[in-house]
Amino acid sequence: MTDGIRTCQSCGMPMSAKEQFGTEADGALSKDYCTYCYRDGAFTAPGITIDEMAKIGGGMMAQMYAIPPEKAIAFTKEQISCLKRWAGREIALCESCGMPLARDEDAGTEADGSLSVKYCTYCYRDGGFIEPELTREQAIEQYAPMMAANLGMPLEKAKEMVGQYLSTLPRWRG
Repeated sequence: MTDGIRTCQSCGMPMSAKEQFGTEADGALSKDYCTYCYRDGAFTAPGITIDEMAKIGGGMMAQMYAIPPEKAIAFTKEQISCLKRWAGREIALCESCGMPLARDEDAGTEADGSLSVKYCTYCYRDGGFIEPELTREQAIEQYAPMMAANLGMPLEKAKEMVGQYLSTLPRWRG
């Protein structure tokens, strides 16, 4: 259950330690939700809207990463809209960059031409990574300037945020 990192399907928080997981009515750990969103088999804030959740999460992101609050809230809403609680289903994420694989055209391809269930079209084609030699550190250097520009945040904070996020994705773990 906790060997690896799951993402809360309500707020988007990474969960890796047992105490971060919510609980089901029988006391078992939830595989989908964190302890802040879900306890004893029910949401802690059952009536919360996606806009309210984005405001809470965006507020935290704004403080942690020096992002203007309105941009942090919009970014958070975009990110959490792909989660099970808001999308109505769990949407797979690229295990390399984190892009949602919401549509067939988002998926990369395997060597036999079939769609990848793990990687997006920007990271993986014809059964291999587009940049097979890319290291986690190089990915941070590549993605952080785009994140800094898009969110109006300092580059160093963008590097911190991208590094933390990439550490949750299977390609970059271990």
